Amino acid sequence: MNAFRFKMSLRFFGTSFDPAELSKELGMQPVHMHKVGDQRTTPAGAELEGTYKASYCTFNIDRRDNDEDLHVTLNRVSADLSRHMALFNSIREKGDRVEFFVGWFSDGNTGDTLPFHLLRLLGEMKIDLALDVYGSD
Repeated sequence: MNAFRFKMSLRFFGTSFDPAELSKELGMQPVHMHKVGDQRTTPAGAELEGTYKASYCTFNIDRRDNDEDLHVTLNRVSADLSRHMALFNSIREKGDRVEFFVGWFSDGNTGDTLPFHLLRLLGEMKIDLALDVYGSD
């Protein structure tokens, strides 16, 4: 099987949370964030017409090293974040979304196994798993 690499982030979408407060509570620094009602902007900061209809916040999740497999990274980070389970559940109960986003980059046939105990923990925390797969073609 071929090697693959991945990038991972924790993302929040919705109207029930303040991204700055979320960042403070999680003790994590967001890469991107905006709050519902803020002026829309381009990634470079130029103003666009209108305001954001929902809040958004994303935090990069780093691997310990380049050899750390996806399931190991997910398990490590999920176990660490499980102390915030009530926060994640509250956000979901208000109709908003929490997800781990994984960008999977591969030049051929690759794979990983996500063990049932990891999937159960993600379910208990109400965190979705979004996979975007990028092949060489």
